[in-house]
This record gives sequence, structure tokens and C-alpha cells, in this order.
Amino acid sequence: MTSEPSAEGLLRAVLDLVATRPLGPWPEELHSLDRLGPLAPAPGSGSPSDLDDVRGLRDRLAPLVLDPDPGSAPAALSALAREFALAPVVDALGGPVRHESPDPRTVARVAEVLVPGLMHAWAAGLLSRVHACGADNCETPFMDTSHRANRHYCSDRCSTRMRVRRHRARAPQI
Repeated sequence: MTSEPSAEGLLRAVLDLVATRPLGPWPEELHSLDRLGPLAPAPGSGSPSDLDDVRGLRDRLAPLVLDPDPGSAPAALSALAREFALAPVVDALGGPVRHESPDPRTVARVAEVLVPGLMHAWAAGLLSRVHACGADNCETPFMDTSHRANRHYCSDRCSTRMRVRRHRARAPQI
């Protein structure tokens, strides 16, 4: 029996995709479908239009993760599920529920995982733990898994960079 991915794991997959967006001085990072890891189709498959479609889905998911409006985000997620005609499927008794789309495009394969994953994260209340990095020139989205939910940086590298910057700013000038 395979275990169903956790809402937290699925939210991390959404955040990984959203983090590839071009922001400020940071360029586009989604240059191939291989970047999608386990969500990607077979290596070497996919066309430039498939990549553009996945980027479009990413850009539609980003505001639903980073700055969700409680009034409209659930409706937007439901609209995405309807757009790709996502239907729940169970393969075996006690098996995980997955979602399938009749749409043959690559973007539908990605949506089959990410849209229900974001719905589960929304229902589990995990979006309150999603933040943008507080380091200068870094707006990478991350999920705060700290006990007190007070982390401000996406990585140890950004945290260290900001601590060094604060230390140097406080150091007496000679």
C-alpha cells in the first residue's frame, strides 16, 4: 500500500514551482520540464508550449499560495479543478486518493497533483505558515516549520547573510 503524500509535502511541491518565478533581479528559473522533478513527464518530452502552459499554471497558483484572499481563493482553486476536469480516483481499498484529468496536456498532469495539493493545504490551515523570505533581494516563498512559526528566512544562507549585515551595521566605524 502506497501512502498518500501529506498536505505539507504537496504544499512544498507548489512552493518549489512558485519559487521559479522571475522576481525583481531574479530571472525566470523554469527553463525545462525536468525542473519539475517527479511531476515532470518523461525526460525529453514536452514542447515549448507545454513549458509556457506550466508557467501559466505556476503564475495562477502563486497568488493563491503567497497572498491568498480568504474570500476568493477557494473559488479560484475550485475553478482550476473544474478547468482541468479533475476527478478523484481510488485504485485500491485503503489506497490513496489521487486526481485525474482527461486533458492530455502536460500542464494537466502537473495540475492533477498541485491543485488538489493546494486544496488540502488550504483545508489543513497550512497557508498561514507560508511566508516570503525577509532577506534583501530574496522573495523566495517557504513554509515555516519552526515550532513558534516565527522564521523569516527561506534558508540558513539568507539568515546568515542578514545577521552579518546587521552585525556590520552595528559595528563601530573606525
